[in-house]
Amino acid sequence: MGWLCSGLLFPVSCLVLLQVASSGNMKVLQEPTCVSDYMSISTCEWKMNGPTNCSTELRLLYQLVFLLSEAHTCIPENNGGAGCVCHLLMDDVVSADNYTLDLWAGQQLLWKGSFKPSEHVQNL
Repeated sequence: MGWLCSGLLFPVSCLVLLQVASSGNMKVLQEPTCVSDYMSISTCEWKMNGPTNCSTELRLLYQLVFLLSEAHTCIPENNGGAGCVCHLLMDDVVSADNYTLDLWAGQQLLWKGSFKPSEHVQNL
């Protein structure tokens, strides 16, 4: 990748180009697993293929599968070098609720799945 940083570019521009060039290599190493308190919060955790700044590089979008339901965005926190965690706020959870989950890195969809809180209740 040395050709990206020829003498014609400033050092900061070189760093930006390297970041953009390498951002396509981001992958989910361990798919998100989620648990629910079955009242108002569900927590999803996953691992990336390398050290990641989860809060700046990733977004977890979640939406109740129901007519006219609103999409929500969770900004993940780091949970170890390559681990990320997101706390999803949910209102009035019922047994039939099913959520779609989309994990994004900028414009790149990294993972798509679903989560039914009633089937993954966390033991307290």
